[in-house]
Amino acid sequence: MEKGVNRQLAAQLRQWLSHHHSVIGISEARTLGASSSDVRSMVRRGEWELRHRSVCDAAAPRTPYQALRAAGIATGGVASHASAAWVWGLLDRPPDVPEITVVLGTRDSRGHEGITVHRSTDLQLAVVTERHAIVVTNPLRALVDLAGTATPNQLTEAVDCALSRKLVTTAGLEAEIGRLSRRGRPGVAVLRAHLRERGFTGAPEPSVLEAHTQRLIVRANLPLPVIECRAGDEGEYRLDLAWAAILFAVEVDGYAWHWSPEHTRRDEARRNALRDQGWTLRVYTWVDVVREPERVVREITAMYRRLSPPG
Repeated sequence: MEKGVNRQLAAQLRQWLSHHHSVIGISEARTLGASSSDVRSMVRRGEWELRHRSVCDAAAPRTPYQALRAAGIATGGVASHASAAWVWGLLDRPPDVPEITVVLGTRDSRGHEGITVHRSTDLQLAVVTERHAIVVTNPLRALVDLAGTATPNQLTEAVDCALSRKLVTTAGLEAEIGRLSRRGRPGVAVLRAHLRERGFTGAPEPSVLEAHTQRLIVRANLPLPVIECRAGDEGEYRLDLAWAAILFAVEVDGYAWHWSPEHTRRDEARRNALRDQGWTLRVYTWVDVVREPERVVREITAMYRRLSPPG
């Protein structure tokens, strides 16, 4: 810094920059004690570069975090949509242009080159937080916003990651959709449909699902299976529907009870143990049972006949 700027202030500014991606708003610099002339001199000497009208960054390699923080300060908004999903680790890469949401009517949010600005009338309903020194929408709001702009593959990746990392729950997503639901709001209808299509929401309770599958079996004129049949050397395994005489069972999974990696691991370990004991298993989701009942019945019938003794 040029002569006249005290060392204590210089140290404070360096420390701030080191913890904020080398980006500082002019108002932040003033809060730390820098005057307007201090800011101008640092820009003139090449120590800082004016990134936007109200934002500077230090001489450092530019990163996506740096661009995003600068965009948020310049617009007075918060990282949102794909940018927020990336900050939360729900997408592998940031969008090409930072995405920021501002409250509708915010001054100085227009005309910022290289920033996608979304305007919202209900941003106050979202929990805004800070992550990696970026002011950002919370994961629930980020997913609703992302659903309005993302490709299906991006949305699938983000939802799967958020659920598996326990950043959100299906109940939380449904509640957020309800809070933000209004006619014409981008993302709400898309996310609701996405969750239902993939079986994350709307699945019946296990007993209801088993009963529904049993009705399909009755219509196929097969002998009634045992519901919640116990199997294993000590009866330690429970099978949804089973014909124990031929060691054939049908498992029906509702996503709400079988979605996490831990649930999946336990299910597969149990099923592998049953297969080792000679059981044949057919596994279906509630989406299979409800939307493709003919296929499910056809496959169960074929397997039952194949395993049954002649005559």
